Amino acid sequence: MALANPHPNAHPDATAFRDPIALAAALARMGPAARARTRTITRHHAMLLRVRIQHNASGRPGPNVITGQYRASWDVRVSSSDGQVTAEVFTDAPQARRLEYGFVGVDSLGRHYRQPPYPHVAPAFRQTEPAFIQALEDGVLP
Repeated sequence: MALANPHPNAHPDATAFRDPIALAAALARMGPAARARTRTITRHHAMLLRVRIQHNASGRPGPNVITGQYRASWDVRVSSSDGQVTAEVFTDAPQARRLEYGFVGVDSLGRHYRQPPYPHVAPAFRQTEPAFIQALEDGVLP
């Protein structure tokens, strides 16, 4: 049974559990809801990251758009296992690394390059990360 916490500095919503079985039951009830909220928040911010990467890959200071295939190649994969939620924002486009980091040197065909970097992934991640962490803090636990 949950009782109001009598401590003078306790948060008004805080409760003191005196019965370990009641505490375990409360945590068990909260588990599925917390996992569902975590998955929803993670999926939302992964999709937001993808949109920001695509936006940053739409011209300077990111890479220019020629056909739009590179920008459209970004995708999101969200998975859950063992109580963990993982989101991957990825592309299979071969030019992704070269566009993000640049390339100076000779490629496998003997061509010489001096291609500057056009960062579009790292800035999108830096922009999305704080809001994602805050959303997890605010939205997962009631």
